[in-house]
Amino acid sequence: MHKNIYQARRVFVLLSILYIPIFGFAQSYESKDSGLINPKFYISAGAYFPEITTTIRVDSESGLGTEIGLENDFKLNNNLSVFQVEGMVRLKEKSQLVLGYTNMKRGNSFQFDQDVNFGDTTFYAGANAELNFDVYYYALTWRYSFFNKPNWNAGLSLGARVMQFKARLDAAINSKEYSQSFSVAAPALLVGVHGAAYLTPNLLGRYSLEYFQVSFSGIDINIIETDVSLQYFFLDNLSIGGGYSTNSYKVNEVPLSDNFSGKVLFAFSGFNLFLSARF
Repeated sequence: MHKNIYQARRVFVLLSILYIPIFGFAQSYESKDSGLINPKFYISAGAYFPEITTTIRVDSESGLGTEIGLENDFKLNNNLSVFQVEGMVRLKEKSQLVLGYTNMKRGNSFQFDQDVNFGDTTFYAGANAELNFDVYYYALTWRYSFFNKPNWNAGLSLGARVMQFKARLDAAINSKEYSQSFSVAAPALLVGVHGAAYLTPNLLGRYSLEYFQVSFSGIDINIIETDVSLQYFFLDNLSIGGGYSTNSYKVNEVPLSDNFSGKVLFAFSGFNLFLSARF
């Protein structure tokens, strides 16, 4: 209980600190068009270059599975280039709805150097194996701007996230074949802060930070996301931009899932490049 209170206080301090820069930036430029900071529709798409770390443990009814570092133990690629898309709709003057999607698919062939318990199956040392591990990321965020000026805004957010993990592990040794798979979706609600400001007539900066933590009845979920970006409008409604985001997911047991028992630690962070349009 005390640990949870400490974590909540620490996150609150971080959120408070992040509010400070937005007011300083906001004074640097006053937009002539009050709709630019908060358009009716906004969409961006581009390439995301995440660096990934993954640890999983898939338990069985008889006991705990083997904890596996997918990048270290199974040599999955930890640097990817994937497609990312985000859209925004203005609901009212001070509120927005933001949707985002990306997926990260990886696979590798290798040989086990030790026995591994993965769900109900034991994969023995020396077996030749193939692993496919896919992650689908869905984001829905409602933002409310308590401060909503012509050239800057800042406020709080409430977000829904779903991380869907799909894994399949196939192996063979001494003419005997083994296989195990699982698919699980980990939902969560996040709270956070957001802000945006024009630093010049054509240069827009954005940031957001969102957090979620819950522990009860063996379920432990901890999520933190951050995103910072700059985009340059070379035309009135078109821009090119870049940013950096971090996502850290710790899931021990998954609520609303009957086919998964175990632990997933999944973190990805990296730069993104995108084109965006506003209407």
